[in-house]
Amino acid sequence: MIDFNQFKKIEDIIFVDEPILSHLKRNDKNFFMYLIDTVEHYDKYLLFEIEEELIFKYLTAKVKLYDVITNNKNISYFVDQDFNGNLINISVTECSYLDKKYLPMEDSYLEYEPSEDSYYFKLIKEYESKSYLESLRSNAFYVKFSPTNEKYADTIGLNELSSNLLSNLSSSFKSFLKADFFHQFKDEKTDLNKLTTLFNRLLPDLDFRTVDFKYGSFEVGLAVDKVMKGSIEDKNIKSWSLEVGNKYKDLVLDDEYDKLRLEYILSSYKEEDRKKIFSPIFKIIENPNYSLKVRWAKQSNYTTVRVKDKSTISKIIPPQIILPPVEEVNDYAIVQVTTVVDKNKLKKTFILENTLFSSTNATEVVLTNKNFEKFGYRLDFEISIPVNISTSKNTVSLSTMFDGVPFEVEYHSDKIDDGIAKITSNIFEYIMNRDT
Repeated sequence: MIDFNQFKKIEDIIFVDEPILSHLKRNDKNFFMYLIDTVEHYDKYLLFEIEEELIFKYLTAKVKLYDVITNNKNISYFVDQDFNGNLINISVTECSYLDKKYLPMEDSYLEYEPSEDSYYFKLIKEYESKSYLESLRSNAFYVKFSPTNEKYADTIGLNELSSNLLSNLSSSFKSFLKADFFHQFKDEKTDLNKLTTLFNRLLPDLDFRTVDFKYGSFEVGLAVDKVMKGSIEDKNIKSWSLEVGNKYKDLVLDDEYDKLRLEYILSSYKEEDRKKIFSPIFKIIENPNYSLKVRWAKQSNYTTVRVKDKSTISKIIPPQIILPPVEEVNDYAIVQVTTVVDKNKLKKTFILENTLFSSTNATEVVLTNKNFEKFGYRLDFEISIPVNISTSKNTVSLSTMFDGVPFEVEYHSDKIDDGIAKITSNIFEYIMNRDT
C-alpha cells in the first residue's frame, strides 16, 4: 500500500467545480489523478504513473487522455476521498482492466494554454525545444574532419578548424545556395535586383542547423530546418528551400563525383559559380593533413569525400591561363613649351592653355651655375655649358663637351632632373680633379 502523504500536488489540469485531473509528484515520479466517479459520500479517482514527456504530449494535444490511460502499463490505484479531502480507501488496479464507464471520451484531446507562472509553461517550452531538435536530428547528416597526422592524435587545432575547415564548408554551401537559387528562378523572376533582394531575405532560413557535435575528430550533424521554412509564402520557393540542403549534400559532398553528377554540375552552374562552390571543398579534400567524411544518418557508416579522377577537378574548375607579364617599354619624347611670362612677377607659373607645344626627339639646354648649385655643387667661376638631349624609345641621353672633354650619360626615366643631376655630377667631379 502506498503512503498518500508522500505525494505533492503540482497543479490541477482540469478543474470544473472540483479537480477533474490533477498532476501529483512523488520523489522524481509523475502521477495523474483522474476523477472517474462520484458516489453518495465520496469521489473515486484513478491514480497512475505517467512519464513527463507524455504529459507534454497530452498538454499540447499530441495524444488524448483516453490513450494515455488505456495504454498505461504501470500499476495504478483507485483512490476514494470524501468531499473534505480525507482519504477513505486505496486499492490497486490496472488501467487495462478499467471499466469503460470510467474512461474519458475517445476524442479526449486537451487544448491547454498555461499562463507564464504555470508549472507547465516552462515544461512545454523545454519539450518543444527538445522536440524541435529531435525532429532535426532525425533527418540530419554528419560531416567529420579527421587529421591524418598522428602527431596530435585525434585532435584538430581550433584555428585550423575555424579558419580553414568549417569556413570552407560554410563558404561552399552559401555559394551553392545562391547559384542554385538563381539557376532555378532566373526565368520565373527576371528582375535581377528583385531576385537578389529576395535571396538575401531568405538566406538566414536556408542555412543548415547544427544539431550534434562530437570532438576529437570533429564531427557535426547538419539538418535542413523545415519548421522555419514554413513561413515562406511562395509555393515554388518553399519547395526549393526544403530540398536545396539535401541537393547540396548529394551533389557537392559526393564520395566520388560520378559521370552523371559531373554532367549536371557542368550544365547547371556557371564556371564562376562552380569555382566558389567547389574550390573550398577541393581545398579540404586535397589537403594531405585532413580527410573529409560524410554519413547520411547517425547510424550509417562514413564515406570519404574524394575525387578519384583528378581530371574532374579541372573540368569543374578549369585552370586559369596565366599570361606572362608584358614588359612595358617607354617611348620618351621631348616636349618644348613656348609661352610668355611677366619677368617682374616672382611666381613663374603659367596657364596651360596659354602655351605652344612642340614634340621632338632632340633639343639643347644650357647648364649654368644655378644648375650645379641645385644639386649642391658650388663653383667659384661662371660656367655655361650647352648640353644636347635626345630620346630613343625608353632611353634619354645627355651629351656635351667641356674643356675639350666629352661627357655623356643615359637614363631610363621621364624626369629630366635625373639626367641633369648625373651630368652635372660628372662635370663637377672632373673640375675638382682638374684643379688639384
